[in-house]
Amino acid sequence: MHLIVIVVALFVERALGQLRRWRDVDGFARYVALIERSRAGARWLSHPSGVLVIAPPVLAVALLQWAIEHYLWLGVDLIFGVVVLVLTFGPRDLWEDVYALAHARSEADHDRAAACAAALCRSHSGRPPADRDGQTIVGAVLVQGHERVLAVLLWFFVAGPAGAVFYRSVRELPVLAARGTGSRALRRTATYVHGLAAWIPARLTALLYALVGRTGQALAAWPAARAITHASGAASWRLLAAVGRGALGLGRGADARTRRRTDEELNDTLLEALGLVSRALLVALAGLALLTIFGVLR
Repeated sequence: MHLIVIVVALFVERALGQLRRWRDVDGFARYVALIERSRAGARWLSHPSGVLVIAPPVLAVALLQWAIEHYLWLGVDLIFGVVVLVLTFGPRDLWEDVYALAHARSEADHDRAAACAAALCRSHSGRPPADRDGQTIVGAVLVQGHERVLAVLLWFFVAGPAGAVFYRSVRELPVLAARGTGSRALRRTATYVHGLAAWIPARLTALLYALVGRTGQALAAWPAARAITHASGAASWRLLAAVGRGALGLGRGADARTRRRTDEELNDTLLEALGLVSRALLVALAGLALLTIFGVLR
């Protein structure tokens, strides 16, 4: 069932990716904004315990998931899983964003290209990095492949729709805390929870990048990322970027000539990065199929 839901959801998500109005829907942000409107809610969200704001939607989906599995027919379970999974992808389509950047660069639309690059390179706190050269943008695409798609799928593998909602919520919370009334303590707590939720999926994704790319260079880049035991989100993103670039042949030790070539041929390199994400996704689906065949997952 999980495999069928994921395949259908990926197809639907790609089809709906062309509908910009659909892609702009972000229910979790609206839910948090609704709580912030009240004085008590804003005060709660300014405290570290405000990270528990993710609990009601996750529990609601988990209860609905349990009720559907036990009391309704199989088709409802499938439809529910597809709807939840599509809503937890994104909120923007990674392929669409990268193609927009490549098109802007091809048309020499520097302002549009800079805006697209800044959106791709935003950190888990919502802040764009100071340096956005070709290597940074490629690394950001590889990180976003994990954040927007692969991590959501891996959590769905584990806990179904509730798992997907959980990861989407903890991923969005640091950005919302930085934008809203959240205190520094809340931002630190939200970032830490996000890092914990991403620790295993990020390393599985890094392994997938290494498997479907240049394995030797990818694995050689792993120790240099200094992210083996760190539970922070920043360490996981550093690992994904380093291993992914290694899988593309753009390792940490790349010389100045290689970096210039990356900047000059960035569009081709971005498409290669998307191809790496796509291949990693296919391998992940193949692994899920094997687990389903052997009865580990249903």
